Amino acid sequence: MTIRYLLPAALVLMLGASAASAAQTVVATVALPCVTSPEAEALVAAVIPELIVNVGTICATALPPTALVRQTSGAFIDRYRAEADTAWPRGRAAIAKITGPDIASMLDNDMARPLLANLVTPMLTRGIQAGDCPAIERIVTLAQPLPPRNAAALFVSIIQLVDAKRSDRQKPRLPICPQGTR
Repeated sequence: MTIRYLLPAALVLMLGASAASAAQTVVATVALPCVTSPEAEALVAAVIPELIVNVGTICATALPPTALVRQTSGAFIDRYRAEADTAWPRGRAAIAKITGPDIASMLDNDMARPLLANLVTPMLTRGIQAGDCPAIERIVTLAQPLPPRNAAALFVSIIQLVDAKRSDRQKPRLPICPQGTR
């Protein structure tokens, strides 16, 4: 079985709580192609509205309803939705790079981005605890004045920083190439 089929299967398996450790084992045995930081930024920008909603759900008991990450409508999230539409072609290319052309061809329809967003956002938010929510809200509040594309780049940089501090046994949230490689 090639990586083109293993990654999507692993992503689907990761949605089931009882299959999460099995999916990590499958992914751990395969060397994934990496994406550049700009490609990762496009992918995050393409799913950032769903990412915000997911974080808002995780933080619902820790933050007031007025918190930015708990907003599901309005000007704040609408800016990210507009950028998500713009970033999707580049984000789709990043996914194609990771999964290969067979899976990439399935991403050429209107349902692909929401489906992908629902698969990717739990990977990006895994490990967030209620105690993390005030710090996340502060980061989002500080990033709010930035253009959404810059905010996506900031979030990718944070993900890279956190992943760099993880043990070798833990897989990164996004397979981002080291600087200077493609």
